[in-house]
Amino acid sequence: MKKYLTGFQLKIIGLITMVIDHLAEFFNFLGVPLWFHWIGRITAPIFLFESSEGFVHTSNRKKYMLRLLIGFWGMNFINLILNEYFLVNGDIIANNIFSTLFLGTVYMQSIAYLKERKFVASFFGFIIPILIGLISFIFTIGEMNEIKLICLQLYTLFLPSLFVTEGGFLMVALGVLFYIFHGKRYFQVLSLGIISIISAAANGFSDLFSNNYQWMMFFSAIPIILYNGEKGKGLKSFFYYFYPAHIIVFAILSFLLRQ
Repeated sequence: MKKYLTGFQLKIIGLITMVIDHLAEFFNFLGVPLWFHWIGRITAPIFLFESSEGFVHTSNRKKYMLRLLIGFWGMNFINLILNEYFLVNGDIIANNIFSTLFLGTVYMQSIAYLKERKFVASFFGFIIPILIGLISFIFTIGEMNEIKLICLQLYTLFLPSLFVTEGGFLMVALGVLFYIFHGKRYFQVLSLGIISIISAAANGFSDLFSNNYQWMMFFSAIPIILYNGEKGKGLKSFFYYFYPAHIIVFAILSFLLRQ
């Protein structure tokens, strides 16, 4: 099969489907159809796939990871402001794909350390995200007061948690599997299929076209299969800015339209 899509073109597809998905998220009160969310299911796997490619080919993995971490911090502060001033009917804004992408690279680096026989560094890389997630639950034990709530908010504001990341730990696992099977497209697509099935099974394979439609992410296999391994055009920074920018615009516009 001839492969046509560069990494840049994959990201463009991801951006378009993401915008479609978020139109349904922020403007469902206008009657945006459910199938917008169906289309949006292919977004995360595409960006996770591209993240694994970027991690393999980057000349500086630490800088690559730092960009994602800064994106996570920045998006958290943006969400904090949006929820403070543009919240409607208690609809919390919690969009932050940078968390999922960053945690994926943490485990990718841990696997790289394992291959380099740096076992201590690998161990801590695997265990620290889990500990961060578990510690966050400590704040929820017992009666929640204002001090505990503030501590929890500050904690989760700066430390990405494996258990509350966008898409859940399954998405992090998918990104890591893409990395493990880098260059082996059959196994990458197989991994995508397995994660899709697990996602559907988590809700008993019921309501597959209404509420339980995350399995549709498997259709991202089509553009992933067509990826030709080339980076394509640049505009690296564009993707880092577009994500928060469109969330801000959609959130504020949604707020204004519902006044």
